[in-house]
Amino acid sequence: MSGGRIRRPLAGPSVWVAALGVAAAGCSSGEAEPLARVSAPQTFSADRVCGGLFAGEGGKALERILESTNFRFLDEKENRDVRSIAQTMEDAYRSGKRIRDMPQPVCEVAGSDKERHIPTVRLRFTAYSKHAGDPADFPGVSDRGLRISEQAKRVYFSYDCVSPRVGSTEDIPLRISILFHERWDESKGPTALGQDYLAVTHSAALAVAKALGCVDDGGLPARAQELPPAAGAGAGSAPAGRPAP
Repeated sequence: MSGGRIRRPLAGPSVWVAALGVAAAGCSSGEAEPLARVSAPQTFSADRVCGGLFAGEGGKALERILESTNFRFLDEKENRDVRSIAQTMEDAYRSGKRIRDMPQPVCEVAGSDKERHIPTVRLRFTAYSKHAGDPADFPGVSDRGLRISEQAKRVYFSYDCVSPRVGSTEDIPLRISILFHERWDESKGPTALGQDYLAVTHSAALAVAKALGCVDDGGLPARAQELPPAAGAGAGSAPAGRPAP
């Protein structure tokens, strides 16, 4: 004893070992911890996928092509909505001679999984103008206006947009091209779905034209049934200098 206080001996090693054993038993009760849930991919209806590209008859055509009423993205980071695509087209036009190097936004949509394939359609949007200074990128006056061609499971659209928002003019319009590609080996193909391919591409083109405020909707009719006949392979194809999708 010293100063009226009793010094207690420290616990020995055996006590610490026992305490650790109790703690370990408490941390491992024998019950397996629940596995983290893997969230299912988000799905969208036809009128919502890619932010409004496929409204009305375009959405119904998309359902027939992919044989699905629910759609998802294979790569959510790559896909764009109407507003984003329109802004990219405007930025490309305003970039002047750098238009050839500007992004080409994509909407790639998948339907319900089939036995061996994932039915998919892909649309790519490209901006052209005389600003590029390359005739191959923007043909002459006789080539202006709405142009459509088809080849197997692909459709090519191009139209000229004169828009106060963009700053494009009759002399130097913003030419927007859309390349549609259906990617499903077991689909019914263009013989059965050719009109649906056109309806989907027309729907996307019209949505972007309206978002940009193109005069007269860029010459696009209100309905896909009013489109002029499409040219065959090789006619009205995309201008040189940009890769196919």
